[in-house]
Amino acid sequence: MAPSTSDHSGSANDGKQISPNEQSKSDEKTDQFDKGIDLRKLVENQVQDGTWGQYAQGLMNGGFNQPRSGRHNDQAHPPIHPVTYVASSVLSADERKVYEFVVRRFLACCSADAKGETTEVDIQYGDEKFHAQGLVVLERNYLDIYVYDKWESSQELPKFTVGEVFEPKEARITEGKTVAPNYLTEPELIGLMDANGIGTDATMADHISKIKEREYVATRPRSGSGRNSVDEFIPTKLGVALVEGYDDLVVDLADCPSLCKPFLRKEMELRMRDICAGTRTRGQVVSENLEMYRRVFVHTQRSMEVLKRACRKYVFDQGQ
Repeated sequence: MAPSTSDHSGSANDGKQISPNEQSKSDEKTDQFDKGIDLRKLVENQVQDGTWGQYAQGLMNGGFNQPRSGRHNDQAHPPIHPVTYVASSVLSADERKVYEFVVRRFLACCSADAKGETTEVDIQYGDEKFHAQGLVVLERNYLDIYVYDKWESSQELPKFTVGEVFEPKEARITEGKTVAPNYLTEPELIGLMDANGIGTDATMADHISKIKEREYVATRPRSGSGRNSVDEFIPTKLGVALVEGYDDLVVDLADCPSLCKPFLRKEMELRMRDICAGTRTRGQVVSENLEMYRRVFVHTQRSMEVLKRACRKYVFDQGQ
């Protein structure tokens, strides 16, 4: 799972830093290392590599930072990390890619945050107001090893003071247009499911398989060929009809979430985690979820015509 970037944005000349997210998670979603693991020794193992060995040596020479801990620990599995050094010559092409990703991720988690400085300027020119933002990366740190994150300097803005008046050298109008987003690929969908608490590493693939089997979505190649090809999900007419129908079902109900949104599933997953944490009992969670789904089911049953109307519109092309 690639690290996400986070920053502290603010006013003009604001200090800013980004870091790799918590360590790669195992199937049990543990994202904190046990204090008994000698992480420095694991870093030292990588010094001999011809690609990232010099970076690992820099960590051993004083650049090492203790990885920040996440919120999950199943007390059974540590985060995914390299336990020994493996020469690339003994690995297949795919194995090398996986091993390199794990090593780079681990070394990044043991590194300092990247740091930068942003400048934001608001200017009034006649009756028009303009806003600009510039970024200068001051210290790359973990970005030097974690090549999967991109955080680069943009335009460096002139220094202004509040209330300063100046004469523009040039004024011009440029044209542009927004571009519609691409359809989701399976890795992108899994990332969104994980971010929204839908399913676990063991069940996400099954959830995706079901929406394909039920023909809510179809797949088509986006790019690449052979092993590098990537499929994207295309909603079918039935899938679009169900989303619109379920959204219309609850348009006037504040306490009844749409069945096409992740909230019901997310709430159930969170409550099941409460059982593991000991803050709720199994009986409480079963009772709460039964009541939650019963309420949605009863309302859906009473408003079935709304779903039928959406299906007629999209599946049978009968319009409204």
